[in-house]
Amino acid sequence: MIAALFWSSLALIAYVYAIYPLLIAAAAKAKPRRAVPEIPGDAWPGLAVLIPACNEERWIARKIENTLALDYPPEKLRVVVASDGSSDRTDEIAQEYAARGVERIQFPSRLGKQEVLNRVIPQLREEVVLLTDASALLEPAAARRLARHFADPRTGCVAGRRVCALQRRSAPSLGESLYWRYESWIKSSESRVHSATCADGQIYAVRRAAVSRVHTGGEDFVIPMAMVARGFRFLFEPEAVAVVPAASALASEFRRKVRSHVAFLLNAWLMRRLLIPRRSPVWWQLLSHHVLRMLVPPAMLLAFLAAAPLAASGPFYRALFFAQAAFYGLAAAGSLLAQIGLRPKIFYVPFYFVFAQLALAAAWWGWARGQREFVWQRTERLPDAS
Repeated sequence: MIAALFWSSLALIAYVYAIYPLLIAAAAKAKPRRAVPEIPGDAWPGLAVLIPACNEERWIARKIENTLALDYPPEKLRVVVASDGSSDRTDEIAQEYAARGVERIQFPSRLGKQEVLNRVIPQLREEVVLLTDASALLEPAAARRLARHFADPRTGCVAGRRVCALQRRSAPSLGESLYWRYESWIKSSESRVHSATCADGQIYAVRRAAVSRVHTGGEDFVIPMAMVARGFRFLFEPEAVAVVPAASALASEFRRKVRSHVAFLLNAWLMRRLLIPRRSPVWWQLLSHHVLRMLVPPAMLLAFLAAAPLAASGPFYRALFFAQAAFYGLAAAGSLLAQIGLRPKIFYVPFYFVFAQLALAAAWWGWARGQREFVWQRTERLPDAS
C-alpha cells in the first residue's frame, strides 16, 4: 500500500513536468506545420492596443512610447489606456499623449481588470484587440506577428511569448526566466496540436467579436478557453515577444502565483466541458498541463512521507528517500543564497521548483478558505535590467 502510494505520487510528478511535455512535443512534430497567412499591405485588420493600468505612473509613459513605436500601419492602430481607479499620475501622464492619438478611459473607482475588459472591449470597433500590461515592452514586430493569424476566421486568440528580463537585483529573476521558457515550449507544442491552454496577460490578442464577458479573475485563461469551447482556435506565436521586468521580490512573485492559481481553481469548474474526452479538442492538454499540475504539491508530500518507512526495506528505497532529502536540501540552500543575490543553478532550480509548488499549495488553502480576490493587484517589478 505504501509502495503504491509512493510510486503513484512519483508517477504523477514525472508525468506533469516531464512526460506530458515530451508527449505533446512529439504530437506536435507529427502535425504538419500550419502556414502563416500572408496579408497584403493594405489588408491588415484594425488593431486596438488596450493597456489596463492602475497606479502605473512608473511605467505608463515608457509603455505608451513603446506601443506607438510598434511596426503596424498607423491608420489601423488605436492605443487605449484604461485607468482602473488610479490615484497617482497615471491619468495625467496618459493624457499628455492625447495629441498623438492615445485615448484614455478613466474609471474613478477600482473595478478589477476583468471588469475593465468587460466594459472597454465592447466599446472598441477594431477587429482585433491586443491586451498588454503597462510593464511589458513589446518588440516592434509583435503586433504584426499576432494580427496576421486573424486572417484565418477560425482563430479567436493568439498569445505572444513572455520573456523575463534577467536582473541582478531580483531574486525571482532567473526562476521566472527559466519557468517562462519552459512554459513557452509547452504552449508552442499545444498550439500546433490544436490550441494552447493559457495566455499571458502581458501579451495576447483576441478577436473582439468573439470575446465573452468575464465573471471571475484569471481573464487570460477564461477568455481564450471560452473561445476554444465555442469552436475557435487559440494559437501561440513565439515570435511575438514581450519583455517583462522581473518581480522586485520573491514575496510579490509568490502572491502573484497564488492569485493566478486560485483564479484557475475558480474557473476550472466553469470550463469543465473542455475536460470531456471526444467533446473537447483540448481535454488532454488542459488536464495534463493545468488540472494535474494542481495535484503535484500533495503528491510531493506523499512521496516523501511514503519513502521514509520504505527506506527501512532496503538500499533502493533508502537511496530514493535520501535523493528526495538532498533535493529539498538544495532547495533550502537555494532559498538562502537567493536572499543574498547568489543564484547558482544547482541550488536555484530546486529552490524555484519548490517555491512554485508552495504557491500551488497556498492557492489550495486560499481557495478552501473562500478567497475571492477579483480586483487585480499589481506585481511590483524592477524598472531596469540592473
